[in-house]
Amino acid sequence: MTAASSHDPAEAVAAALAAARASRLNAFIELFPDAEEQARALPAVSADRPRPALWGLPFAHKDVFVTAGRQPTVGVGHGYRWSGERTSVALDRLAAAGAIAIGALNLDPHCYAATGLNPYFGRVLNPLDARFAVGGSSSGSAAAVAAGIVPFALGTDTGGSVRIPAALCGVFGFKPTAGVVGDPGIAPLSPSQDVIGIIARDPALLRAVFAVLRDPVPLERRDPGAGPLRVGLPAQWLRTGVEPEVATVIQSVLRRMTEGGAVAAEVALPSLDALSACAGTITSFEASALHRTALAERPDQYPAAVRRRLIAAAEVGCDAYEQALRDREAHRAAVLEGAFAAADVLLCPVIGGPAPRLDGVDDDDVTIAGATTLAFLRFNRPFSLLGLPALALPAGHDRNGMPVGVQIVGRPGADDLVLAIADRFGGASGRPA
Repeated sequence: MTAASSHDPAEAVAAALAAARASRLNAFIELFPDAEEQARALPAVSADRPRPALWGLPFAHKDVFVTAGRQPTVGVGHGYRWSGERTSVALDRLAAAGAIAIGALNLDPHCYAATGLNPYFGRVLNPLDARFAVGGSSSGSAAAVAAGIVPFALGTDTGGSVRIPAALCGVFGFKPTAGVVGDPGIAPLSPSQDVIGIIARDPALLRAVFAVLRDPVPLERRDPGAGPLRVGLPAQWLRTGVEPEVATVIQSVLRRMTEGGAVAAEVALPSLDALSACAGTITSFEASALHRTALAERPDQYPAAVRRRLIAAAEVGCDAYEQALRDREAHRAAVLEGAFAAADVLLCPVIGGPAPRLDGVDDDDVTIAGATTLAFLRFNRPFSLLGLPALALPAGHDRNGMPVGVQIVGRPGADDLVLAIADRFGGASGRPA
């Protein structure tokens, strides 16, 4: 039994808090002492009615969300708090649905890396094997779910920050279509790409949480009579930086999908280098605009790896940024008119190789943090750039027994289709028996 498996809200929350306190993963920055009181205050659910999906479920969130009584640390020490003026819509919606937040989760400082290393609060450890990378920046969110402390957690995803740690921890991580879950109450990094994401062990729970969080905008519905699901393989991408054991896992997922009636086709996408350069320019300009003044005034609130990225980001000018915005629209049109004319979803890696070991690496190691982050972003930030719904699906294990995730990507608004595929073909989470 996991810490959150009880049907009694107060018992479930108490168990989750106890598990969080006992954990050595360093996933939490703060636990909320009033969570048990909130659970006890929930109105009873009638025995003759189905219990709402999230009623009384404990969860936790990356420490970037603003509430009425708390400003987030954004993973930064020295008294830093993000001074957001508006509270989180997502947390309000979850509270209204009866879910109970038990704590704020650890992350890469300022969300500006993908490693799980944190020189202020200490690194988050991968619950499957602490020697290996947990990923980030929503590292605590993935670790807390993978360890069974909470059934689901919220993160944010600007270039893979939900999908990367979910894949490395062997759980599901979903980034919705950009704009479908709007929330002014989160600390931003790159506002035109930031998206709230969900991490869970159960794809059905992903769908239930998404149903609560999503704005009332129309999403694409696939006609049941539209024929078999068309799965697109970006062949050129798969020949670039994908190690054989990851390619084998992708092929095993494709085989399950085609055995289930899907048809596969090779599709062409813009080059990874072009998409990454475009995303990098946009992220750099927007992140620099947010942090330029604070970095100059309080450099101690920026770890060395983040300072290095922000100093480089400050070199990106308005002309380059505006050109990148135009390039993004051109890339999006090319993908929709090309790959998605031939496929309903795309299948590709989350990370091109096995999980790297980070034991023995200093939490403020600029070289390792930078190289690891870039490697992890490679197959993820193109879809953040384009605003597409993308899901990390646990699908196998690498040579060290660590999880390998694959990525299911849909066209804008095809969130329900992506989640349905997770329901049907998801599996292989955690360590092999």
